[in-house]
Amino acid sequence: MITQVLIEEIKQLLDSELCDSALQLAELECKPRLLDKQVPPVERLSLLRIYCRCLHAHKNYRASLRTITEFISSSIRSQLSADDLEEVARDISNVRWELKEHDMCLAQLRQIPRSHRTTKDIARMARCAALIQSNDAHDLYMELLKRQPNAAEAYMYLNSQPGNKGGRLQYRPDSSNYHDVASFTTARSMMLRLEYRAAIAEYQRLARRHRANAQVIAQQATCHYMLNETRKAQLLYERARALDASLMQDMGIFAGLLMQTNDAYAVYGLGNQLLKTDQMRPEGWVAMARYFLMKGQTQEALAIVWKAQTLAPDHAEAYYVEGAIQMASGSADEAADMYLKAHGIERSALTYRGVIEAYVRCGRYKNAFLYAKELAELMPQNAGALAMVGMVLSHSPESHEKAAKLLVGALELDSRCTEAIAALASLYVTNEQLPQAIDLLEKYLPENESDDMYTRYADVLTLANELPKAAVNYTAALELNPNNERAKVGYDRVDRLMHPHAESEDEEQPNAEMDEAADQRVDDFSDDEVAL
Repeated sequence: MITQVLIEEIKQLLDSELCDSALQLAELECKPRLLDKQVPPVERLSLLRIYCRCLHAHKNYRASLRTITEFISSSIRSQLSADDLEEVARDISNVRWELKEHDMCLAQLRQIPRSHRTTKDIARMARCAALIQSNDAHDLYMELLKRQPNAAEAYMYLNSQPGNKGGRLQYRPDSSNYHDVASFTTARSMMLRLEYRAAIAEYQRLARRHRANAQVIAQQATCHYMLNETRKAQLLYERARALDASLMQDMGIFAGLLMQTNDAYAVYGLGNQLLKTDQMRPEGWVAMARYFLMKGQTQEALAIVWKAQTLAPDHAEAYYVEGAIQMASGSADEAADMYLKAHGIERSALTYRGVIEAYVRCGRYKNAFLYAKELAELMPQNAGALAMVGMVLSHSPESHEKAAKLLVGALELDSRCTEAIAALASLYVTNEQLPQAIDLLEKYLPENESDDMYTRYADVLTLANELPKAAVNYTAALELNPNNERAKVGYDRVDRLMHPHAESEDEEQPNAEMDEAADQRVDDFSDDEVAL
């Protein structure tokens, strides 16, 4: 009973991320009990596990390995059951894996009888064999397929081997299950060509055959997200994570979707879970970088995203997020470089948009138009692609009419295309058509509620001198996102204009300065804000 209470107390400290306190308690209470022969063997084994978990929290894997080895080498070995010894072998293999000693990890798992190996054991063995280029990798992956017919990793490995020339690997352990690698490869190539609708259809065919394949569902979610179908994408991402809590693929993109909803808690929760699953992959760090970006802590966000890039130099999302951070910091040139780097690794609708918006912010409209035109050619019936072309053209006075037609056409295709709404509203303001800008935002705001939309609407109302209404909308924006600096500045300006005598005389601004501030609002609004 005392042992169980102690273990629960240490678990609570670890779950609360009080790792130092947990280790101190384990050193004081658990370590002496490991040597106490009066304590039952099963309890001593439980104490060993929680003590090693504390060491793992500090990444002290060598000490953990030494502790387990010394424990199992003592006289207690003869008192443990075969099942207990198998669990110890798994614990040692996990430590070897963290130490990247893949050959030793494989050797440790081989000690478990074949009939007792779990699917997770076989998957780990196959991965280790592949990493050390062992000839056993093929057989182990084939064995994994017998246990888990929809194991995409196994099919990808087997399909990549020189001996496989069929393009389609088929396995029928129960005369019904099979996996079409060619179909998966086709869907991926469609995504790289930005043919997201066709890729969705291909993934749906795969999903019908493999309903529990989290990877296929996550890829399908990414396609919907690229098409601005955020609600459907979010549901699919959540379903994929429910099927496989350890899923990492495309989770950095999922964090971007959650960021759009201004749900900082959800972004932090996702990042925390991903880091607990595997700190050596970039997705968790990318998600945490987005969280700090939402909090306005750009330096912290940069430091975190650089770690993601170090872990995975070919991870496009890490460079895309750095581009977003640089944009938020006002460094458009650096942002353009990062977006281009992400685009070079794996192009997508998001990387096109990032490059275009960064070039526009830099005033490099010709470069922006070339990328916008290419995007529109790849996605001819996509509202977001048309909006990008219209947004670039809106910065050229002689192209305003053409830009307006493109932006209106984009909204006819998709009334939830926020890029088109923002660009068309900016165009109306530039042409001093404030009533049209107000009507446009009032029409589309109800189905596109966000802090950015409320802020844009409030900006236009301020220019139209509808100050009370502007204050209400700035407040609505800040309720959705308290870190929206643009809304804070706008609200303060409106408040000063509405209550010019509220401050002391030495703090009041002359009317000329107010006029200058109002003129600056026009310039600020015309310079498109980027929704990260």
